Formats: sequence, structure tokens, C-alpha cells
Amino acid sequence: TLSPSNLVASMSASAASLTFTAAVAPRAVRTRARTGVRAAAGRARVTSAAVEKINVNDVKDHLDRGFVLVDIRDPEECAETGYKSSWKNIVLAAMDEDGSIHMNPNFLAQIRQEFPNSMSRILIACDDGTFRSEKAAAAIVDKCGFSQVKIIDGGIDGYLAAFPLSDADKVKWRMRPEIGEDLSVLVSGVDTRQQGQKYY
Repeated sequence: TLSPSNLVASMSASAASLTFTAAVAPRAVRTRARTGVRAAAGRARVTSAAVEKINVNDVKDHLDRGFVLVDIRDPEECAETGYKSSWKNIVLAAMDEDGSIHMNPNFLAQIRQEFPNSMSRILIACDDGTFRSEKAAAAIVDKCGFSQVKIIDGGIDGYLAAFPLSDADKVKWRMRPEIGEDLSVLVSGVDTRQQGQKYY
């Protein structure tokens, strides 16, 4: 049998595990787990460094100043609400067909690949801008050394409620390589082509 102190420690660990699992889970799982989470011990703030939260009305100003919105929701959540083509979708956690939650083991690697400069400006958003966003922001700040990370208070749901998507927001622009004469000689000053050869 467990002593009273061990029993309390075990219950606290179970509550923390339940809170974490439900918090990083996609919306469908968190809805089912909400009752158990409320019964668990109070949430501890994950971020070791305070990450600023911004209001949805300030998002456009931040984007104009070079911030990039990173949507950490899973693909099903993105399909449900829609998203702007300019947002970067880097999933923090996803649910499989059996309802099990799987953390993305490559989350931080994908962040580093997308943002090689630790001074990059990043806006983190999940569906509601709470624990899942805080977990992601904490990892990016603490483990990757980024200093310009902020969380959208209210998340994607709050942002889309204030600023619904238009058809133009969903357009994905692609750059098409133009075919033409090789102008590298203008840069290097040396014509590397064989006599009379043209690259077009």
C-alpha cells in the first residue's frame, strides 16, 4: 500500500500527466478530456521565460513588422476552420485513428529549419491560444534560443472570429522560373559559355 505522502505524489503526477495530454491534444480530444482536467490539480505554467501574449487586433501590426504566424494545430483542425496560405503550419501534436495523442518529434527541428536565425519573429497560435501555444513557445524559447516569440491570445479561433478569411487569403502563390538568356556574366564578369552557346 502507498503511504499518504506517496499517494499524494502519485495523484499529483497523474493530474499533471492528464493536464499535459489534454492540453497539447487537438480540439476533439481536449473536449472529451475537459471534465477530467478540471478535476486535476491546478495547471502549472510551462514557460520558464515569460512569453508575451498579444491581442488578435494586434496581429496584423506584428505581421507588417516581419513576424510570421506559426499555426501549431493538426491538419484536421486547419481543414475545419481554414487558414491563410501565408501561415506556416508546424504541428505540435496530432491524434491517430485510435484517439491516441502523438507529439511531433521533429517540431523543434522543423522550427529551426524554417527559421534558421534565432532572431526570427514568430507568432505562435493553436486553436485557443492557451496551454498548447504556451508549451510550444516555451520549447522554442528555452531549447532553440529564440527571443522574438509571442503567442496570439485567443488563438486562431479568436483571430478568425475577428477577421474572417476571404477567398484571397486562401490563394497559394507559386513562383514560376522564367526561361531566358543566362545573365551570370553580368555578375561575374566572366563569360563561361562556349562560343555561340545560349541558355534559353
